[in-house]
Amino acid sequence: MSNKRNNSIIFTRRRLLKYGAFSGLTAGLAPVLWLSGCQKQRHGTRPNILLITLDTTRADRLSCYGYYRRTSPNIDRLSVDSVLYTRAIAPSSWTLPSHASLFTGKFTSSHGAKYDPKGPLRLTDAIRGPSGWKVYRARGLGRDELTLADILKGTGYATGAVVGGPWLKKIFGLNKGFDYYDDAEINTLNGRLARQITDVAGSWIEKSRYEEFFLFLNYFDPHSPYSPPEGFVKAFLPKDRIITKRRPSVREINARYDAEILYMDHYVGQLMQRLKSYDLYDNTLIIVTADHGELLGEHSKFGHGNYLYQQELHIPLLVKYPSKEVLPTRTDVPVLLNDIFAIILGRLGIELPPNVQAGVPPKIEHPLLAETYPLPVLSTDGHWRAIFEGPFKFIWNSKGRHLLFNLTNDPAELVNLAEQQTQQAKDMMSKMNQYLTKLPQPGPALPAQELDEDTKRALKSLGYVD
Repeated sequence: MSNKRNNSIIFTRRRLLKYGAFSGLTAGLAPVLWLSGCQKQRHGTRPNILLITLDTTRADRLSCYGYYRRTSPNIDRLSVDSVLYTRAIAPSSWTLPSHASLFTGKFTSSHGAKYDPKGPLRLTDAIRGPSGWKVYRARGLGRDELTLADILKGTGYATGAVVGGPWLKKIFGLNKGFDYYDDAEINTLNGRLARQITDVAGSWIEKSRYEEFFLFLNYFDPHSPYSPPEGFVKAFLPKDRIITKRRPSVREINARYDAEILYMDHYVGQLMQRLKSYDLYDNTLIIVTADHGELLGEHSKFGHGNYLYQQELHIPLLVKYPSKEVLPTRTDVPVLLNDIFAIILGRLGIELPPNVQAGVPPKIEHPLLAETYPLPVLSTDGHWRAIFEGPFKFIWNSKGRHLLFNLTNDPAELVNLAEQQTQQAKDMMSKMNQYLTKLPQPGPALPAQELDEDTKRALKSLGYVD
């Protein structure tokens, strides 16, 4: 495993303090980040940073969030040492735009990584599908976007990533700023297994443990198709229901999804033990979250990416601070996935770059927004945008099927109030549109290129393409 550093873009503390700013961390990087005071250590030695996304993981399916099944015993133990956010929201309901928001602190409308009928990544040129999919395109993260890894690498951190899902492969641009980015072996029905992620991550940590490091991990197991190892399925499904030739019931689908979380949690636990064995746990800022959730029969729908219901947007967020400098607690302060960008930089004393939509809770100035723009081949129900305000959630639809829910009275989103509380709906729609209109526009997209064979097979097997 290679862990070579690009010394040409490593900035020393002396240089940062001398110039107070830097630009061009990588070739083609347009934004300028002012780093005045970035090396003022508020809490002494800089911590290591471990950022984990649990792909397709709903908050309400973790036992530390009150789920009746014990799906996450190891994450539960981590939560005891953490600030646990009960109202964390994903900025989109599928992988690519949510991770782009995590890495840039921007909304989809500003970073531009999403499905796009005019995008440069022509998936249908590389993947066999119906003739109607000839215009099936996507846009990756632009090469000029300033990422969390860019910033941390520029201040001297070793940056590494090990990912499990096909939409995180290098072709889509999320590897920007990482010294080491492992996206190998993503070619099975279940993406890359948790065991593989933890094994590779453990080896990287062993080699990097004497440096200040930033490690990003993407565990993919709860993504469909749900095929956890039999030993984990038995925890939630009777033995005589494990193997079936018939179409699975909603009950069985839910049990298999829960078992995937349990399997993933097992290897997250092994990773925590590895940190402790190297005496790194206490001095590591550990953040565990998800990119989005999953519909499991609610609203008569399954999957994610085509809508913005709470089952897709309500995600877990645990922040374990180094050396217990922030006491563990549970908080209902609303927070967005984008804000992790600001939480990490804020802990390091690094000023936020301009034109980001992120803040450190509870001082968050941006609204809580979510967006998804599925292509017609994926959904004929149109595009969706959501905004949260107090107990209300308004969902705009490009086909005029707007929704308004009072989440306090109706957490399952069963009663649409849009026609009863028309003024509330209009006010929220106006605020959302005004905000999105003023956002900085995305920079140039990644150039067109053909997908590698592993990505082709993985996207086809996951149902994104034929």
